[in-house]
Amino acid sequence: MKKVIWILFLVLVLLMTGCATGGGTVSTGESKEPQSESTGSTAASDEVDDVSGATPKGEGWMISLTGVRNDEIWQSHFESWKGSEEGVFVEMNLEKKGETNLYGGILLKDVIAIIDDPAGGMPYVFQDDLWMEGYDITLTAADGYAATFSTSDVSAEEILLVDTINGEKVSPQIVGNITGKAWVRDLASIELSLAPVDLAENSFEFILDINGETSSYTISELEAMDIYIEDTGSFTNSYGNTTDAVYGGVKLLPLLSKSMEVTTESAIKVVAMDGYEMSYGGDMLLDQADGEWILAFKENGEYMPEDPGYIRLVKVGPRNPNITGHVSARMIKKIVTEGEPFQDFILTIVEEGTSEIFDRQTMQSGVITNKNRVTYYDRKDDADIAYMGIALWRLLERLEGYSAIQVEATDGFSVTLDNTQVEGNDEIIIAMYTGSDDSLLSEKEWPLRLVWDKDASTLPDGIKAVRNVVRITLVY
Repeated sequence: MKKVIWILFLVLVLLMTGCATGGGTVSTGESKEPQSESTGSTAASDEVDDVSGATPKGEGWMISLTGVRNDEIWQSHFESWKGSEEGVFVEMNLEKKGETNLYGGILLKDVIAIIDDPAGGMPYVFQDDLWMEGYDITLTAADGYAATFSTSDVSAEEILLVDTINGEKVSPQIVGNITGKAWVRDLASIELSLAPVDLAENSFEFILDINGETSSYTISELEAMDIYIEDTGSFTNSYGNTTDAVYGGVKLLPLLSKSMEVTTESAIKVVAMDGYEMSYGGDMLLDQADGEWILAFKENGEYMPEDPGYIRLVKVGPRNPNITGHVSARMIKKIVTEGEPFQDFILTIVEEGTSEIFDRQTMQSGVITNKNRVTYYDRKDDADIAYMGIALWRLLERLEGYSAIQVEATDGFSVTLDNTQVEGNDEIIIAMYTGSDDSLLSEKEWPLRLVWDKDASTLPDGIKAVRNVVRITLVY
């Protein structure tokens, strides 16, 4: 049976977003994101950036993955998967050299799923037919030792990638009902003999939807345009990880200008292959002081795989412009012009004397990936109203030690909620969208609203709906 593999670190978002993988160089340093005014805490912005798709490389050990596409997994990713509710954690008693031990980790096939599917993209689907037909997997240790086995000779359900033995932490290693030579310790890489995708000739098509008029382009058609350029650019996430590369792609403004006039009030929505969305104002796209916005499909001379490509929005130029990670939307499938002018907003989160600023795009990255939905009963209108946003506790998940949460509107109205009744409760959300079509909130509620599900099992004492939310203060 095919098993859907949710890469939870990317959607914990996740993100997302886009994942900062590929041929670029990654450096660690001070975060360059302008969204935060705080020098004392980046935790809340980290959480939103996680779900933007601009996920950092991770922490701890790393295993490189090579198959129909290339990727990598880190210790922090691995531990997130093991602790998830998706049931990927596995324990198995195995005997070797007369000694039986309890090994804990995840099935190797859950990792193989990331790199065995030419279609790629999340949620990853393990290609069990390919496994049964047979291909070679080469496992290489940090010291250079390597072992190869054919998938047709073993069961995908009986090989584990583990990091514990009898409950004790160990370096990543392969175990299972497989030849002892393939029990590779200190695992550094996994390589499949599957042929990589011919990215230059894939069937992917990019779609422009300008005021209801659609047109589509293949990668080769985009590359043949006279607005194709190559130059340097970079993006930095809130962990301070910067990805630099030489990107090749088409200039966004000239492409849009073939069908519309881009003004400072224009609203452009980017839709990714996995459903992720990000909106951009014309004023941002028209700002070319440090470089050009491009739809990139080449990175350091190579066509980008589906994740983080096939198309990614970046800014390039001789000055190597740097943008924040969540603004660099990846896996772009479609660009749509939105009917209403782009309107930005700011949500301020205050904690222990420091404050962080979330703009519309930062919030959108978190909301679109989490998509916490509730049906709120509005007593004044005597109506059930659908809302979509991010659970309040998830928005604040990485901050610690506070006892209460104050949610405040533009007119100063506020409610204070006991954190013990909010923590882990997905039925209390900060909503950004409403209705069956997930429209932005109306002017009466703009930009955000605190609401909860009418059938919520647990609600904080004294909770009230708050329109026009602009500030959240943590009480210690």
